[in-house]
Amino acid sequence: MLITKEVRLRRGILAALVGVGFLVAASPRKTFNAVINRYAGISSLKASFEERICSKKDGTCQILKGTFTYASPNKFRVDVTVPMQQLVLSDGVVTWIYLPTANQAIKTKPGPEQEMFLFVERLQNYSEQYTVQLKSGKEHLEAHFTVKPGKKVFVKSFVMLIDASKNELAGIKVEQGDNEVIFLLEDFQYNAEVAESQFTFSPPEGTTVIEDTGTGYQ
Repeated sequence: MLITKEVRLRRGILAALVGVGFLVAASPRKTFNAVINRYAGISSLKASFEERICSKKDGTCQILKGTFTYASPNKFRVDVTVPMQQLVLSDGVVTWIYLPTANQAIKTKPGPEQEMFLFVERLQNYSEQYTVQLKSGKEHLEAHFTVKPGKKVFVKSFVMLIDASKNELAGIKVEQGDNEVIFLLEDFQYNAEVAESQFTFSPPEGTTVIEDTGTGYQ
């Protein structure tokens, strides 16, 4: 059979499309491993965030937006700009929550409620503490982390949302009491220059400081 140039061209296009299909359709486990390796190798990052705090009882959600900064080890800063200004930061020893509209600042110890902001640390050597089940969600690949029997961790389970098209973390989802909290991230800057001063806080003059003497992780 005579193979014309047109047929050869079509075959070439088909082969190219099939090749692209194989590249895009990486296995969920391969995608997950690529994301884990990506974040295990960073020392700092910056990103934009949207946090959704949704009540499972009445179905309502509070939405916060702003910027997120992380630096190893155990340091983070959350600058909330919408719907109002708030600041949560920790140097790994002291955690501050600043509410400028109320002219209040809360000084406390790092605790389980801040684990969501330390996801980079927790993804390192995750297999020692958690088992992971991968599921395909509507928008993201979902990695469901569940603590292994006998392991003591402060977050028993959480879901990591993965953007498979970028091999990038899209967010973290956890259950906190009667609420479902989803922390979505985008516009990442990896290994960004981050000053230590970004994780320390001095209350402005006239601010009411509330010292929480709780035991943090204890």
